[in-house]
Amino acid sequence: MDRLLNVQTALSLSYVCAMVLAAHLAGRALLASTATRKTRLIFLWLAFDAICHLTLEGSFLYLSVRGRTVNASKSFFGFLWQEYAAADARWGTADPTLVSMEFLTVLVAGPMAGYCAWLLAKDDPTYYYWVTVLSAGEIYGGWMTFAPEWLAGSAQLDTSNWLLLWLYLVFMNVVWVALPLWLMLDSYLYIAGRLRTETARVSTSKSTKQQRTMVDALTSARGLSGSAYTLLLVGVFLYMMPASVRASSIPQPDAGKPAYDPAATTVVYERTDSLGATLKSVLVPIFLPLFLILFSVTVGAVQVADKALRRVHRTNRTRRRKLLGELGIDEKAELAADQPARTIIGFFHPYCNAGGGGERVLYEAAALHLARDPRAVVVIYTGDFPAASKEQILAKASARFGISLDAGRVAMVPLKRRWMVEEGAWKSWTLLGQSYGSVWLAFEALSQLVPDVYVDTMGYAFSYVALKLIDRKVRTGAYVHYPIISTDMLRRVQNRQAGHTNDAATANSKLRSRVKLVYYRVFARLYSWALRHADALVANGSWTQAHLKTLLGAKHDVHLVYPPCDTEELTKFALEPRAEPRTIVSLAQFRPEKEHPTQLRVLKALYDLQPQLFSGDGAVKLVMMGSSRNEADEARIEMLRGLAKQLRIDAHVQFVVNADYPTIVCHLARAGVGLSTMKDEHFGINVVEFMAAGLLTLSHRSAGPWLDIATPSVNLPAQQSPVGKMEGVGWHARDVDEYAATLAQIMHMLDADPLQVQRIRANARARAQTMFGRRAFEDAWLQHLWSPLTAGKDKSKSE
Repeated sequence: MDRLLNVQTALSLSYVCAMVLAAHLAGRALLASTATRKTRLIFLWLAFDAICHLTLEGSFLYLSVRGRTVNASKSFFGFLWQEYAAADARWGTADPTLVSMEFLTVLVAGPMAGYCAWLLAKDDPTYYYWVTVLSAGEIYGGWMTFAPEWLAGSAQLDTSNWLLLWLYLVFMNVVWVALPLWLMLDSYLYIAGRLRTETARVSTSKSTKQQRTMVDALTSARGLSGSAYTLLLVGVFLYMMPASVRASSIPQPDAGKPAYDPAATTVVYERTDSLGATLKSVLVPIFLPLFLILFSVTVGAVQVADKALRRVHRTNRTRRRKLLGELGIDEKAELAADQPARTIIGFFHPYCNAGGGGERVLYEAAALHLARDPRAVVVIYTGDFPAASKEQILAKASARFGISLDAGRVAMVPLKRRWMVEEGAWKSWTLLGQSYGSVWLAFEALSQLVPDVYVDTMGYAFSYVALKLIDRKVRTGAYVHYPIISTDMLRRVQNRQAGHTNDAATANSKLRSRVKLVYYRVFARLYSWALRHADALVANGSWTQAHLKTLLGAKHDVHLVYPPCDTEELTKFALEPRAEPRTIVSLAQFRPEKEHPTQLRVLKALYDLQPQLFSGDGAVKLVMMGSSRNEADEARIEMLRGLAKQLRIDAHVQFVVNADYPTIVCHLARAGVGLSTMKDEHFGINVVEFMAAGLLTLSHRSAGPWLDIATPSVNLPAQQSPVGKMEGVGWHARDVDEYAATLAQIMHMLDADPLQVQRIRANARARAQTMFGRRAFEDAWLQHLWSPLTAGKDKSKSE
């Protein structure tokens, strides 16, 4: 008991208790309130482990290198370690085995323990892998630190005192073996259970089939940071190599040569270099050969690419005639008969079967060219073919949009690498990754056929660069629905505002926001450079046009071509009376940016505001219509169903997924209000369809619906630019409460002022017909996009 009452012992044990308390407080701060007792216990151990390795054992490592020892130290940590050295004398001297073990413990195991604790707090499943790696290392380290001396009966261990024996030697060594063993068993049970129950998932997209390779892992953000840390450890290790250890030489009596003695002075080697010089000596031999290899590979790749591009250009005529032959067109015979050459118009649209507003633009433009020029042939570069046949794709376009194309003059070119432009393929650096993918996708498309005129109708600007590398003579047109990077995105990052393109973790971090802002600015310049390769560039709305002009500068013309809407079919409906005046419809693909959850929250807010609207005949109902492209969209729809139940409004919500055009038209004919909640929607063709169908529209107060479509506003006319002397044609709102309050006003107007309601419906329909009809689109398309592409171009093709 005398030793237990010793000040040095009490201070040492108090420091251990302080580390446990710090780990406990970290768990209180970082773990969710719903965390289980087991999770809290594991976090407590990992946090304690990290603190112990980095502070207590880190101090031992510092006191044991470059001529220092614990026994010679008068510092606080030296005082603590002298207490433990009373049980194991090796810790008082710079024992080379212990120092080398502690090097890995402090600089590898310590950070790894903290990393595992962070993964556990985030509920990241990769925790189970890393904690297994950590535990394996600690079991080995704990065993090799204590067991050899114990088994050999080393005199370095003092077992005469119960405190030194059972607490310091036994407990404090066994705990670093027992707990890691438990963590390894827990990880094994989790991983084995997942492997046994995991079922194969079928996906239509290739991105879900891609296995994460070693290259992917090493080039990820975590992989790069881990590699950098490893190189730093190498430099620190060489820098910290001790110059000497305190002792004296003992000569061998028979050989006359000095022999190793644990108490002897052994000079390892003299080192006077700075840490920077040490790191340089490590990094230069590594990176210089890597640079030379990379340079050689780059030169070789450029030569191979140049040869491939020349081959594509040289063999294009053969592939062109083969494709036309598959359509039953013998171009060689036609040219021999002095017929004009065919004009092949290539539309780059990887998602031509999605059924959205962008696809309407594609098929309207294709139908226009086929109708105007009997010698035209349309080629669609798409990833939907051949999973869906050409006949199925064209049938869906006819059913969804009412557009029929001559299948005998339409060809589909498959894009197997479409997964490279999918958002899910790039967890980090998404814009850069998708743009890189679009270049590969363009090379894949053009290696199969280089058209006479190339039109991108989805906004993959970097594909224009690929086309110009293959054949600079091919005219390039671009119909931009929205810029992939905009000044709004830059402003949100700069102001650290969380949103769809700027997650909360980045918005809350000053450093990450600065890095992302630099990344966005560099990418904006690259995007502008790519856009300048288009010979004709048009935007689908004022918002997109303004952003493109900002990116490109005043010297580049960007014209407006509003997307087409089938106003002729929709204007056949009677404005009044509506079969279901209190039915609210939304029409949008089930994509994240469409803000479908907001629509449900708006309905819930309206219910809380005016619950009487949801009872009796003609109760308020929300019909959510849209197309689902893949499993991610299906999962999103299920999430929306769950949210509706959670908000207790599921009885007033109906989902209409992948409906054909007649079904959509039927809902538009019966409903009373059209709802759109997407912020900064580049255009908003759904709002045009609402207006043409005679619905009262409520859309977001931004971008297309605010600047181009539902203008002037009924509820906010003073905040818009004047549009002649027209009366208001639609309502606008920004947040959930404003949406709900505006909906309540609309519902009140339906009952209180039917004449005003009819005037608004009539004004909205007139604007939709005048500005956004099919004829208006065709005229603008020919004037602003097609004419610049064909001006002065000889349409005859030489053999």
